[in-house]
Amino acid sequence: MMKIYIIDDDLDIVNLLKITLESAGHRVFDQHDAENLVENITGFSPDIIILDVMFPGDPEAGFKMARLIRHSEKIKDIPILMLTSVNEEGDFLSTFSSRDIDDIYLPVTEFIEKPIEPRLLLQKVNELTA
Repeated sequence: MMKIYIIDDDLDIVNLLKITLESAGHRVFDQHDAENLVENITGFSPDIIILDVMFPGDPEAGFKMARLIRHSEKIKDIPILMLTSVNEEGDFLSTFSSRDIDDIYLPVTEFIEKPIEPRLLLQKVNELTA
C-alpha cells in the first residue's frame, strides 16, 4: 500500500483518481487548494504527490505549488506526478510535456495529460515510487 496525496480543485477528477487508487489498495488524501500545503503534505507523509496545474484564480498555481514542495526540506524528495489538462485548456502560449521538466520552472518528476486511463495511472504511480 502506498500513500498518495492528490492536489486538484476538480472534485470529479479527484473522485475518479481516488476510486482507481483506492481500489488498488492505496491510501489517498486529497486537497483542493494551496492552503497549509507543506504542513498537510508533511503530516500525511505520502509516497507520491499527484498535482494539477490550473486552479481557480491562478492558472499557474500548480507550478507554484511544485516549487514550494521542492523548496521544503521535509518533502522535497517526494515524486510529483503533474496530471493536468493545461495543454487542452489552451491558457498558455505554448504546450507542456515531460521535456519541459526542470528544477526551476517545472520541478516535477513526470508530466502527464488528463484524462488518464486507470491502468496507466497505476503504472506511472508504481514507476515513480519504485
